[in-house]
Parts: sequence; structure tokens; C-alpha cells
Amino acid sequence: MKKNPSELDSITNAHQQVLDASAQLEEAVRRARQSGVTWQQIGDAMGVSKQAASQRFQQASLKLTDKSLDSITKEIEQITDSFFTALDREDISTLHSLMTYMTARQLSQRKILSIWHQTKEACGDFIEISNSRIEHNGTTFVYTYRLRHQWGEPVGQILFNMRQQITGWVIFLDDSAELPW
Repeated sequence: MKKNPSELDSITNAHQQVLDASAQLEEAVRRARQSGVTWQQIGDAMGVSKQAASQRFQQASLKLTDKSLDSITKEIEQITDSFFTALDREDISTLHSLMTYMTARQLSQRKILSIWHQTKEACGDFIEISNSRIEHNGTTFVYTYRLRHQWGEPVGQILFNMRQQITGWVIFLDDSAELPW
């Protein structure tokens, strides 16, 4: 199957617009709530019930007002350090404790260890996280990383929800792979 770059670019651009619009909507709701607008008014403006508006935005609104983005970013960096330390020790219970229930079920012990063993076979022993960045995309945080191993530098991403729980993890042996988030 042949790839059409312009159509793929259109998909990428449209996806980014959705992420940007979602972040703008969350920020608008956060500002409205701070200025005293009720959930009923927000729901009416969106054409949904006040309960739907509250359920969709309340957790994100509370989380970002209770903690600064810098504080959340530092927590995510600490969680990621714990993740890779536990991964290198093959400590599955610690890894699963950092994930949502559904993510832990999908990333079974066998799957996690298989991925990590393949990574270590191809790249050698894990040394450190050598490069990373964190992006906030509305209701999620994406931690993009490059690892340093003996013979290679695998790359990947960890997806976090607003509660700083891991909801997804990918790793690629080289940086030619297209990262999903």
C-alpha cells in the first residue's frame, strides 16, 4: 500500500487542530469556572447537561488549579524515572502501580518483559534517560524520551492522564519510527 504524504499531512494537521481546540476549550472552561460561571451555564453553552460538562472538565479544572503545570511536570519526570528504574529491575508490581488499571491489564508482565528484553538485546544494558520533553495536550501529558543504552538509543513515549497515571507506553529501537502521541 502506497503512502500519500499530503493526505497523511492532512491527518496530522487535523489531529493537531483537534488537540489544540481541546486545550483551548479546557482553558476557556477553567477561566469561566474561576470567574464564577456555573456548570449549568457551561453545559448550556456546549449543548450538553451540566452533569456532562462537570464530568468532562471538573477533574482537569481542579487538577490544574490545585497544582501548577511545573509541579505536575516535575511529578511526571519523577514517575518516569521510577518507571525506568522498575523496568530495568523487572519490578512488574511497581510498574503496574504507576499505571491505570486497564493499562496494567493490557501491559501484562509477559508483554512488558518481552519488550524490555528485546530492547536490551538490540541496544545493550540501560544506562539513563538521555533526552526528554513533556507536552500537555488538554487532558493528557505526553512524555517523549530517548534512552541511552550500551549500544543504542531507543526512543518512545509514555502517556499520562491528569492524575499522573500511565495510560500508554511505546518504545522503538531507533528514532526512525513515528511516535503515536
